[in-house]
Amino acid sequence: MSAISTDLLNQLSPPATVPTASADNQQISTKEFLTLFIAQLQQQDPLSPMDPQQLTAQLAQLSSLEQLTNINTSLDKLTSQTNSSTTSALIGLIGKQVTFDGSQLTVKNGAAGAVSYTTSGPADKVTATITDSSGNVVRTVTLGPESAAGTYTFQFDGKNADGVPLPDGTYKLEIDALPTGSKVPVPATLATQATVDGVDFSSDPPVLIVGNQRIGLDQVQEVRTTPNS
Repeated sequence: MSAISTDLLNQLSPPATVPTASADNQQISTKEFLTLFIAQLQQQDPLSPMDPQQLTAQLAQLSSLEQLTNINTSLDKLTSQTNSSTTSALIGLIGKQVTFDGSQLTVKNGAAGAVSYTTSGPADKVTATITDSSGNVVRTVTLGPESAAGTYTFQFDGKNADGVPLPDGTYKLEIDALPTGSKVPVPATLATQATVDGVDFSSDPPVLIVGNQRIGLDQVQEVRTTPNS
């Protein structure tokens, strides 16, 4: 029996139109993949069929493509749901009282909010140091000894060492406690309480607006309902 030429096979079974990926998009969909795969089967030489191992490999590629597509779809849905939940949660914080890191001290019109500091034991001396954005010390305040461990309040008057009101801005606060019988001061834990006025979603990630401060969620230590809310 004489061999059937490839040209004759093409005349009896014209090649199917096979979609090609455009130059702008080299990725193909599952439907396009199947179309290419079926066209390849139709156009194979009956006298020299496709290698079964190649067939298995291409089917495995199809399975991987479907799995990756499903994973991407699931991740997109999860991201959308997470963003929606985060937005709702942040909006729900407006009007709530939050406790956050008190090391950033905002001064406006010569006044600053109260800061709580916690000592781990009795202290012979407690000192508050306020520095500006350049690291210059603008004020050092001696708060006196503390007879026991506990949480105390520091209210800064917004003035420098000469009694002149400081310019509006954000300053760094450090409070050190010298434990009784020790020569090495220990930093106290600082915290500030304030009411959330709004949320800035233009920032990435979003931040809470508390008075003149912008607080990241990683700084929030506690959330409470305000007494009048």
